[in-house]
Amino acid sequence: MDKVAKNLSDIERKVGKANKILAKGTGIKLGDAIKLGQKSNSVVSTIRKGIKEYDGTDPTAEETRQTLDKMNVIVTLTETQLELLMQNKPNFDKLHVGGLVRRNIEKSQEASLELSKVMLEKAPVDVKPEADALEQRRKVAFEKAISFYLGATGGEDHAVGEDESD
Repeated sequence: MDKVAKNLSDIERKVGKANKILAKGTGIKLGDAIKLGQKSNSVVSTIRKGIKEYDGTDPTAEETRQTLDKMNVIVTLTETQLELLMQNKPNFDKLHVGGLVRRNIEKSQEASLELSKVMLEKAPVDVKPEADALEQRRKVAFEKAISFYLGATGGEDHAVGEDESD
């Protein structure tokens, strides 16, 4: 479970850094948008690593509680990130990277859904309602952002790898 906890901490840190970039608002430049894409890819990669680690564990009640608490923080940060992405859409459209942002939101949604499913499977009965509520928050936030970016184009051809600086 130590590896799972580390992956969750890494996700929290990376999403927090992406949120700092998004907080620039209209000051976001093309380089920032590309860096956001790299951070998004890095988060997705870390989520997938976390899924593999978590899938192979049998967490105790205490470990489940710690994981759920950490996931609550991550979902809150993700909600903030998706709100900031929606607020900054006009700027991303002006930079011609709206499609890149849409694609990265979709990738993040897919990976976070996979992680949520694994965590819900392992959640004991006593925390199931809380885990379900967390999943619902995640789902609603992503659906709203994807709907907001529906049809967005531009930037999809930018080859964006992972940001290894975090």
